[in-house]
Amino acid sequence: ATEPWDRKWRIVIFDIPEATRKDRNFLRRQLKWLGFFELQKSAWIFPYEVKIELREFIKLCKIELNGDIRFLTVEHIDADNDLLKHFQLK
Repeated sequence: ATEPWDRKWRIVIFDIPEATRKDRNFLRRQLKWLGFFELQKSAWIFPYEVKIELREFIKLCKIELNGDIRFLTVEHIDADNDLLKHFQLK
């Protein structure tokens, strides 16, 4: 990203049933491809504003997937040194 970091984390969380594991894994692959970092199996994080294309992709996923997908914007995460290092932020 070329814009300066606004010190907010963007997090995508999801709860997709085991019965649709293929779809869940597809979503994980897409998030990774887009640059998100896996916080936990169903929580992925990115330091910059989520682009419109990703929001549209998630909307499509919500229609297609049997599960719940949500966006969070977080101003503080304890012990985020690993995240700062991963995204090369200060």
